[in-house]
Order: sequence, then structure tokens, then C-alpha cells
Amino acid sequence: MRKRCLLLVCALLLLLPAFALAQSAVIDNGSDPGSRLNLRSAPSRDAQAVGKFVSGTRVEILSDAGDGWSQVRIGGGQNAVTGYMMTQYLRSASSVDARESRKVTSPYGTQSVVLRDRPSNSYDAVMMLMVGETVTVIGVSGDFCYVQTGDSSVGCLASDELK
Repeated sequence: MRKRCLLLVCALLLLLPAFALAQSAVIDNGSDPGSRLNLRSAPSRDAQAVGKFVSGTRVEILSDAGDGWSQVRIGGGQNAVTGYMMTQYLRSASSVDARESRKVTSPYGTQSVVLRDRPSNSYDAVMMLMVGETVTVIGVSGDFCYVQTGDSSVGCLASDELK
């Protein structure tokens, strides 16, 4: 019994650093409000960019990936995006905020559009958004925008689905 308790305590102590590293931060790309920070699939400048995110976007730092990179998660709710960002552009607090609120619109004449989990019409639906609903644009990837909803879900809409 005593041995099991000791093993349990040791296992918890090993997990403690992972919990201690998780912290909230915001992207701070500097004074240019049009500047965007790449979210990459691996901790390298050569890795594929998953999207480009604006200053003021909240991230959760999951771990230190080494060599100036952090593993981060953007969003929550029904969907979140994870990847790697350069640590030098992450701040615990920032007055810089280049995010913008936009209204959902439908170029198809429907009353709602599909929020996708990745920047393509062929990816899975996260949820339906009603025309006129307000979302916050936090990044771009090609002809798609990463948006965050009121419940902190993150997903992608085609640029023509926003006004």
C-alpha cells in the first residue's frame, strides 16, 4: 500500500511541470496592426504554416518546444487549433490588438453558413453560424479567415462569408 502511494506521488510530481507551463498569453507582432504571426505544424520556420494570426489573439502556451518555439492552443469551446509559434512574439499582456469583429453573411442566400475546423470547404463542420452573427477575425489562411465565436470556438470561414 505504501509503495503504491509513493508511486502515485512520484507520477503526480512528474506531471506537475506540464501543468505549470500552461499559461495564457497574447500574440504581439509589434506596432504594425497588419502583421500576422505564423502558426506552424512543427517548431521550425520550414514547417507548414497552418494559419497567420493577428496581434491580440489569445493563446494558451502548452509547452516550451525549445529553440525559441512554444507549442500553443488557440481557442476552446467546440474547436481549438494547436501548433507552434515563435516565443518572442508571445506576451503575458499586451495593449496591441489587431483583431476585428465582422458579421457572418451568406453568398449562397442561406440563413446560416458552416464554420469549418480547417481552411477548406472539404473539412469537418465545427458548427453552424447564423447570418448576422458577430465573430472575431483572428487570422488568415489563403482565401479563408480564422474566426473565434462567442464561446471561444475557433474555425474557418471563406472570406466571402464575412462582411
